[in-house]
Amino acid sequence: MIGLDGPVFVCEYWTMKSTPDSPRHASKPDPIAHGTGLLLATLSIATVSYTLVQSMVNPGLEALRGHVHTDQVGVSWVLTAFLLSSAVLTPVLGRLGDRVGKRNTMMAMLGVLTVGSVIAALATSLPLLVVGRVVQGAGGATLPLAFGIVRDLVPRAKVGATVGMIAATSSVGGAIGVLVTGPIITHLGVPWLFWLPAIANAAVALAVFLFIPRSGVTAEGRMNWAAALALAATLVLLLLPLSLGQEWGWGSARTLVLFAAAIVAGGIWAAVETRSRHPLIDMQVFRLRPVWTANVASFFFGVTLYSSFGFIPSFLQVPTSTGYGLGESIAVSGLLFLPITVTQFVSGFAAGPLARIIPAKHLLVLGSVPVIVSFSLISAFHEQVWQIIVATSIGGIGFGIGLSALSAVVVHAVPAEHTGAASGMNANIRTIGGAVGAALVSSVLTSSTTGGGYPSDGGYTAAFALLAVAAVAGLASCLLIPGRSRHTVHSQDTPAQRVAELADQHSPF
Repeated sequence: MIGLDGPVFVCEYWTMKSTPDSPRHASKPDPIAHGTGLLLATLSIATVSYTLVQSMVNPGLEALRGHVHTDQVGVSWVLTAFLLSSAVLTPVLGRLGDRVGKRNTMMAMLGVLTVGSVIAALATSLPLLVVGRVVQGAGGATLPLAFGIVRDLVPRAKVGATVGMIAATSSVGGAIGVLVTGPIITHLGVPWLFWLPAIANAAVALAVFLFIPRSGVTAEGRMNWAAALALAATLVLLLLPLSLGQEWGWGSARTLVLFAAAIVAGGIWAAVETRSRHPLIDMQVFRLRPVWTANVASFFFGVTLYSSFGFIPSFLQVPTSTGYGLGESIAVSGLLFLPITVTQFVSGFAAGPLARIIPAKHLLVLGSVPVIVSFSLISAFHEQVWQIIVATSIGGIGFGIGLSALSAVVVHAVPAEHTGAASGMNANIRTIGGAVGAALVSSVLTSSTTGGGYPSDGGYTAAFALLAVAAVAGLASCLLIPGRSRHTVHSQDTPAQRVAELADQHSPF
């Protein structure tokens, strides 16, 4: 279980002393006995600041399209460029933090995110806006770096709760982004979708400098840039057709060739990592049963979470002239997401204390059930606004608990020197799940589009039912996550030996 006062999954090795030649022994600072609250507040604000950058653009795409004078296809690159950049940079910067220090990496990353926000705010053409979004993608490393800092600096008994609270706070930022986009565009103008994040992230970078101690270096060796390049190629080749396949055609040569190329690039990446003395992401870490099962669960949470924030506001804005639409404005549809914001925030914070008494597997199952109920309700009942509010509020409970617990599972399951990279890949897999979910839902809605240009009521019903099925798959993957480890790892082992031993103990093969 994710225990706050006892053993956690396969974390016994972490509680033991490292050998004198271990990089962690030489550089890891003593845990903070006091001041955890200030560290938690700073890191939580940092993650919210990034998730606002991530979520505020989606509801404002139509306004952005007019601002930079482009068409529907062109403005889609505002999302795609950010998705690709974030996917590539998240694990790379997470691993860089393991190697050169997480605090300094986070400050540099927040500085880059600020620069990207300024570029996007000044943009009056699509190419410059896309450049700004690519630079903003560096912010994807916020969560893995924050989790790594917590593991380095917070006393072991508080790590699970602290990680859970940060994860819960960050997920709430997505809901807040949907909520505030309309008022920002209406009262301040489109550029302020980027000016506000620029100001916020600059302030957060200063706060990290002032309030977070150096977290030290937990990984040895040089950065494996060959592996980083191979991983980047794999993610771009995979996410590009997932994002644009609807527009290109799922059976088109371009889509199929890119998917095939992604498979080839993935094989090359795995080969490079396997043969490397200092891998970017140790392949044996992925064999740890808590890690691969948590990654599968994260994928399905991504399918449902990103789809809920992407398509439910669109459904609320369907005109009443269609016969089923609710006809809400961007601002009102954002306000209607306030209840899910509250339930997600409260349940995510509650996940930490619950982890003291409930095994992680049970906690994740507990989080999966409300998501299933939520999409099942929306699929069956969506004629009134109050029905959407009730259903999404229930879903918020599940997302808050599930994402909080998943983050703690990954952090506890890997050696300290792999925290940043493993957390980054878990976040990436959730992003890939979101891309797959968006592609599936878009296909269902497009296939049911009527002469008026909007999907039919049956199309939305089928899409929400599909997401309920995805939530059931997420529940099944949570059941695969192991309970408390029955094994220990010897303290005299090297980091590589500890990973290998844990992989042998928890391998699915």
